[in-house]
Amino acid sequence: MSTQIKHTLGVRLYRPPARAFLRILYRVLTHFRIHGQENVPPHSAYLLTINHLSYYDPPIPLCFWPYPPEALGAEETMATRPIIGRIMRWYGTWPVLRDGDDRTALRTALTILRSGFPLLIAPEGTRHPEGMRDPHPGAAFLAMKANVPLLPVGISGTSGIFSSLRKGCKQNVEMVIGKLYRLPDLEGIPRRDALHQNTELIMRRIAALLPTHHRGNYRHTKRYPL
Repeated sequence: MSTQIKHTLGVRLYRPPARAFLRILYRVLTHFRIHGQENVPPHSAYLLTINHLSYYDPPIPLCFWPYPPEALGAEETMATRPIIGRIMRWYGTWPVLRDGDDRTALRTALTILRSGFPLLIAPEGTRHPEGMRDPHPGAAFLAMKANVPLLPVGISGTSGIFSSLRKGCKQNVEMVIGKLYRLPDLEGIPRRDALHQNTELIMRRIAALLPTHHRGNYRHTKRYPL
């Protein structure tokens, strides 16, 4: 591992069995399907961007990816949700403040990307069970600053996992992996406007992988073939 990104021995030992255990858990508790696995690039620097319906979205790419990506996670969740927070820390999730300009988290994320590692981020910053909502500009900022491509991932069905189990059935959960792309170079317009336009593009790329009822504010985005 790069000398710039260091995890504790506990994190390095924890990841392989935790990923295997979570894969089994999702397979047992849900009807789980993956589409677009051929779109996963070799281990390299890119942003893996996901929608965020529930607490059970981020673990899916983290455990089903062919290699373990790095991940940003809400510091609030890590502090207030004992079980989920402990799992996040054990995995080596890098904490980020949901509100405000978390410069420490941004510097860490840039270091991860510049060290050649993929990084998972949920642009919305928090859960929206009703569908996609307005995002933070962090993902666009990181992609533009580090000059790395993005890989959109749409995850559906996670908000109903346990309610379905209580009814005696399994929920359909799906992860759809889109194609790697780069943000356009928007020279000649104010930086704030470029950041906004690229953020909207990131969200549309994710929404295009989701069923209509999960797209929320991006419901008019057309689903495209992989």
